[in-house]
Formats: sequence, C-alpha cells, structure tokens
Amino acid sequence: MKKLFIAALALIGMSSSAYAIDFEPESGVSFQATLGMTTSKISNLDDYQGKVGGTAGFKAEFMLPNAHGTYINAGLDWTMKGAKHTETDVPFGANGIHDVTSKIRTHYLQIPIHVGFRYNIMEDLGVYGELGPYFGVGIGGKFTEEIDANGTWTKPLENSYAIFKKSKTQENLQRWDAGVGFRIGAEYMEHYSLNLGCDWGVTDMWRDDFKDAMHDAGMDLNKIKNFSFTIAFGYRF
Repeated sequence: MKKLFIAALALIGMSSSAYAIDFEPESGVSFQATLGMTTSKISNLDDYQGKVGGTAGFKAEFMLPNAHGTYINAGLDWTMKGAKHTETDVPFGANGIHDVTSKIRTHYLQIPIHVGFRYNIMEDLGVYGELGPYFGVGIGGKFTEEIDANGTWTKPLENSYAIFKKSKTQENLQRWDAGVGFRIGAEYMEHYSLNLGCDWGVTDMWRDDFKDAMHDAGMDLNKIKNFSFTIAFGYRF
C-alpha cells in the first residue's frame, strides 16, 4: 500500500511538471499596444484630490529562454497626470459667491523598463506581474481655475497658464520625472490582456527657481511627487 501511494505521488508530480512545461510561455520577442485610463494625484499638494485621465502606449517584450516565464520589457507611454481642488463659496466682488475649481493637467511621455513573470494557468489564459523604473518628460500641461455660476456655466479665469513654464511668481513644475511602477494582469489567447498598475514618482516636481523664490520670500515648499493608478487593455502582436 505504501509503495502504491508513493507511486501515485510520483505520477501526480510528473503530470504536474508536464502540464507546466506544456503551458510555459515561448521565448522570443513580441510587441504590445495598450490603451486605458488613469487616476492620478500629486502628493503633499494640500487639498488637491485625484484626477481622471487617459493613457496609451507601445512596448517590446523579450521572454527569456529557459527562464520559466521570466521576461523583460520596455516601451513608450503617453499618460495624463495631475490633480484638482474645489473650493466652495468664494466671493468674487460684484459677481457674487461661487465655487472655484483649480486643475493641474499634465501630459507625459514615459519610458518604463520592467522585469516580470508570466505563468499560463491553462492553454489560453495566463497571469503576470512586473516591476521596474520609469523615466518621463512633460510635453505639455496647464493650470486653470474655473468658476461655477450657480451650476449654469463655467468660465476659465485669466490666470490660466502653462504649468511647465519657467516662472518665479506662478506655481510651476519641472518637466523631468522618474519613479517606480508595477503591473499585474491577465492575458487571453496570447493576444488580449487587461492590466492594473501603479506608478510612484520619486522626483520633486517643483521647479528649482520657483522653490528658491518661495524660500527667499520666507516659505519653504514641501516636496511634491506624481502618483497614478492605471487600468488598461492591451493587444499583443
């Protein structure tokens, strides 16, 4: 009986190994396009909440040979970031009392470089996770304030301006950003995927000359950093 039990365990082990080998991802290079949405924040920017935006990208992935599902990838992403804040019952002289919404809208090109692992739980379905740094540059952005006249209309105020523009008197951000990101997801039929991810910025986004001007005026600014959560669909070529 004991020998039969041991033989059964050995047979199960061999079957499991064969199953894992049958469904192990093939090594080589592939390409993937992604499209999705982001929810972003800027840390330590008091009273500002998250803001919804979009993202799209293209990446190349190399599945390492004889590495049991380990891969590396790199790509180029366009992504929207920023934050917003609404203040209620703000007096505007003869215009009365209104709500004011301040928005920071930024657009970045990012290069993520990730190391990941994919495991195919069945022939047509795999799950994966990846982690690594990203490097980004701001290609556009704006700070705007909008007033709400009793919910009937909104009007941008005249102090809307480019957020990456160099200035010592207006709040402005540097273009360069860097951080760490991770993704988890599932892939169907080696083509269609859905992934969730987060990017944590490690770069202080205040422009140095603006920080120095505020310091000279007696105000030391806290470091602010980008954060974004992403949900995206992908297609592998």
